[in-house]
Amino acid sequence: MIRRVSALFLLFPILSFAAAPAWKIVPTESHLTFTATQNGAPANGEFKKFSGDIQFDPDQLNSSSVKIVIDIGSVYDSYNQLADTLKTTDWFNLKVFPQAIFQSKKISKIGDKAYQAEGMLTIRDKTLPVTLTFNQQEYSSTKAVMKGKTVIKRTAFGVGQGEWADTKAIKDDVQIDFIVSAIK
Repeated sequence: MIRRVSALFLLFPILSFAAAPAWKIVPTESHLTFTATQNGAPANGEFKKFSGDIQFDPDQLNSSSVKIVIDIGSVYDSYNQLADTLKTTDWFNLKVFPQAIFQSKKISKIGDKAYQAEGMLTIRDKTLPVTLTFNQQEYSSTKAVMKGKTVIKRTAFGVGQGEWADTKAIKDDVQIDFIVSAIK
């Protein structure tokens, strides 16, 4: 009996450092949108396809991580004018850079059901630090829903070149909003 209890105490450190659980994105319930400002008015769009490797547990943030891969070709707007333009060489250059990738380095709790993920975002082969803030909308043993946002500088990633590099007509700040619904 003493050996069994001793064995359990030896296993306890291993069990406490277990990896956070893996989650699978539910595409039909998840959204990745952006809002830029052109001539003082909002210009909205969405990426219809993105995938991810998500390990998350609010009680195991040290072993939690997120990697999101965005299919740039899935960019969409209700008129398709914006989406078609964004696929060109001056903007995302879809043929050369078909994906954007966010990889977290650290996830921290910043409030009640509020978190931030510090990481690196790669767009057009430029990788820069980005911090996402997100709130836990739903969390159970089988389903999680997170809603968040960040703001990036488009020109830092080379998005908008040539005549579009000027930020007078199209502002540099782009807000990115997301809802990620995932299941175990």
